[in-house]
Amino acid sequence: MKGAIASVELFAWAPSGSEDAADLQPKRLTLVVGAPLPAGDDSGWSCRVALADLKRPVEVGAEDSLGALSAAIARGEVWLGELRREGMVFTRDRAGNDPYP
Repeated sequence: MKGAIASVELFAWAPSGSEDAADLQPKRLTLVVGAPLPAGDDSGWSCRVALADLKRPVEVGAEDSLGALSAAIARGEVWLGELRREGMVFTRDRAGNDPYP
């Protein structure tokens, strides 16, 4: 994502009990957050966030740059929370040895 200031790579594992061979391998995901930018109409700030391969970039807005950045991170946390509720487990490594909190 152009203008990214942070990205986190994590591996998503299918819910336990899944018997599909494809589910035995983790899916690599990248949460990317862009730099906050002033909104074009002087209405505050906006920040882009994406969860590569699952969620296209979206813009979130706020009154100031810190608020926009916080909103983008919160949106990413919501996406990850949705996946967790579906039973996905996240790790920092492809081998699944380092759980992601």
